[in-house]
Amino acid sequence: MRTTLASQPIAPLVMRLHAALAEVLHEAMPEAGFGDIRPTHCQVLRGIEPGGSRLTDLATTARMTKQSMGALVDHLEAAGYVRRAQEHDDARVKVIRLTPRGQQAAETIAEIGARIEAEWADKIGRQRLEQLRAALAAIALDSGER
Repeated sequence: MRTTLASQPIAPLVMRLHAALAEVLHEAMPEAGFGDIRPTHCQVLRGIEPGGSRLTDLATTARMTKQSMGALVDHLEAAGYVRRAQEHDDARVKVIRLTPRGQQAAETIAEIGARIEAEWADKIGRQRLEQLRAALAAIALDSGER
């Protein structure tokens, strides 16, 4: 007996949405002039705070090792999207900041995300989308404490 999408466990559905989002980013970023940006880079670019972010904070937020995040940042730095700089308050600490090209890429990622959200709102309605956002945020915040 085949199950409907509505009766499937949530984890595979979330994984399908993640894969669909990655596919859209994989196609849209080169079309927007960012052919060297992959979906994994998008999370990094969107996660950098306006004043800069520490590598350890980016790794923790992305739930990956510092070494894996370092490799992503190395790629983005070599491609001119980010730069490492000394933190204003503590010269021993390096922060990652967006370059102007990195800021353009982050804005493009945000625009793609907004388009996807608009499509989802068309499918399920704005109110249900906002309920989904709130539910996912509550789950994500709770799972970040583990």
